Amino acid sequence: MRTIHDSRFTIHSLYIHIPFCKKKCNYCDFVSYAGKEALINKYIETVCQEIASCFTPHSSPLTTIYFGGGTPTLLSPKHFEKIFQHLTPLIPLSITDGEGETRSVAEGGGEACEISIEANPGTANKAKLKTLRELGINRLSIGAQSFNDRHLKVLGRIHTAEDILRFYDDSRAAGFDNINLDLIFALPNQTLADWQKDLQTAMAQQPNHLSTYNLQIEDGTPFWTSINPHPHPLSHRERGEKEGYDKKKNQGEGVLELPNEETELAMYEYTIETLTKAGYTHYEISNFSKPGYECQHNISYWLNKNYLGIGAGAHSHINGKRWSNPNCIEKYIKTPSSFLPLIKGENVDPGETIFMGLRLLDGISKEHFNGFEKEVTKLTQSGLLIQDNHNIKLTRKGLYLANEVFKKFV
Repeated sequence: MRTIHDSRFTIHSLYIHIPFCKKKCNYCDFVSYAGKEALINKYIETVCQEIASCFTPHSSPLTTIYFGGGTPTLLSPKHFEKIFQHLTPLIPLSITDGEGETRSVAEGGGEACEISIEANPGTANKAKLKTLRELGINRLSIGAQSFNDRHLKVLGRIHTAEDILRFYDDSRAAGFDNINLDLIFALPNQTLADWQKDLQTAMAQQPNHLSTYNLQIEDGTPFWTSINPHPHPLSHRERGEKEGYDKKKNQGEGVLELPNEETELAMYEYTIETLTKAGYTHYEISNFSKPGYECQHNISYWLNKNYLGIGAGAHSHINGKRWSNPNCIEKYIKTPSSFLPLIKGENVDPGETIFMGLRLLDGISKEHFNGFEKEVTKLTQSGLLIQDNHNIKLTRKGLYLANEVFKKFV
């Protein structure tokens, strides 16, 4: 068994999970909990211990750090200061520019580590945002989801559209010059015109990056219960595989009125056309950025590069093996064995590398498709994949039917 800080391993991406929320949203199936704020202090101590157990002063410098949740901005500045006492030695103080010259960050070399944090409006004031920026966090991902107060209420969000706009302005004033806005489309009772207005409002703020996701109804969420008042013994995924289950066809069982597939496709097409015309690069199925503002941390996921996850429910992937920490906050805090200085867990299936990489519009190298030649040929003939000299990637048609493509490699 090898330790994480073994010189034979290179980890440049670190994920830190903060599982606390003011309120659990109706669509959320992430590892997050409301009403457990009393555990925050002990949780942060445990996170710091786990970081210390996984890295040494000789560890390779990190190039991306991502605080996800839950709602990381629920933490106080003091909590972040404590975490950064352990992170600062892992953050490079210099970068190499395009001409091969190394400059310190202080000399104007730029920031050598992309440090992102997910933020929800109403959970951080101007002072907290300024402190986060001063600590070195340089990328803010704001969970807007919608600019329609009616839709925000249905989603179970704790903020209004006005709160989003105020929070965005405060973030810019605090010094954040790399901001992402998260949006969700195909919401209950949402029309194409509603979505167009949401997207136009988001674009008017001139964010550097936009993530646009179609709503997924996940098992165990309030949305799932409203569609399925009588739980089925199989999970939604198993049910889909065995019965061809379609959430759209079952909306009559509950109270949610979801857009039909044609409307959902029209929303996605509008998103692509509108954002690309506005100068955003469509670099991943659901993600768009101004040039140079792609999320490097997420790209490391899509390329199945090594990354380490810290905190309750956090996943790690190193050299083809994957594992996760306990989901339960109390168990994570009380169980020293939850620390992961050793490589263990399941092997990552080669097909996963393919469908993760195909999420990127540039695709991935042909070498990853060894053993899948028949699938590639059929999907290419169907107009879902295209090949160039080096990569295989989704066509425009393939983007719309991406899940069908991915199933061929699982």
